Amino acid sequence: MPENAAPIRAELLADGVSGLADRYEGWILDVWGTIYDGGAVFEGARAVLQHLAARGVPVAIMSNSPRQPAVVEDRLTGLGVARDLYSVVITSGGEARRYLTRGTDDFHARLGAVVYTFAPERFGDILPGTRFTLTDSLEEADWILNAGPAGEFDQVDVYEDRLAAGVARGVPMICANPDLAVYDQGRLKVHAGALAARYEALGGVVRYHGKPHAPVFLRAADLLGLPRDRLIMVGDNRDTDIAGAEAAGMASLLLADGIHHERLLKDGALDRAALGAFLAEPGAAPTHVAARLSW
Repeated sequence: MPENAAPIRAELLADGVSGLADRYEGWILDVWGTIYDGGAVFEGARAVLQHLAARGVPVAIMSNSPRQPAVVEDRLTGLGVARDLYSVVITSGGEARRYLTRGTDDFHARLGAVVYTFAPERFGDILPGTRFTLTDSLEEADWILNAGPAGEFDQVDVYEDRLAAGVARGVPMICANPDLAVYDQGRLKVHAGALAARYEALGGVVRYHGKPHAPVFLRAADLLGLPRDRLIMVGDNRDTDIAGAEAAGMASLLLADGIHHERLLKDGALDRAALGAFLAEPGAAPTHVAARLSW
């Protein structure tokens, strides 16, 4: 094991969910990289959902999608994930809309009425029915709604001038998808979080909805009606899924075959030495680690 590797505790490694099922009263599952990656549903994920449902265990599906929960529900149904396999869907876009609609805190209540967004046609279901009006002129906007880039494979530099202009005007940004990037069937795609990170680097103010920020995890606990210390978050991203669970005081299961697969897997199996080195780096500590999601 490399000198900088963290020791691997026996209880850290999980062969599957079955060995953990009795430890937690409720489960929260990430979508992208956990249930599917843009293609078919992973069979291991389907089996886990079916077994948990058969036991009557409540499950929340949590996504950093900037869309509303019903959109994700419809997508899951279309992929063959029956609605009775989970209790609720929570999305970052849904949380953004909830805060904007209710003016839940001073930040959201004080936002001006005119908003600019980078992708009004691609992500258009956060603002309808709210008090806000879209503008196509950043110079007229009171704030920026960042749900993601307009082009599916746009890079951050495409938006550099607009990001700099927003910072220069002191316009706040709401980020409705904190993910920096995900793998879509093996191809890396930039998301809203990358635009938000650049905005902050330029000196802008950003308010985030979604993982890894604790409020969305606490919202899941409320909707499931369970204390946070009886819940476990399952996901493939240390920086969002695992960090958010840690921030909210929840247990977590890190899946090695997702966004970190190039580092953590060797010939399809979990590389324990690589895992030790990975966990020795600054970052959230998962409660458990598995090569992939399986029962």
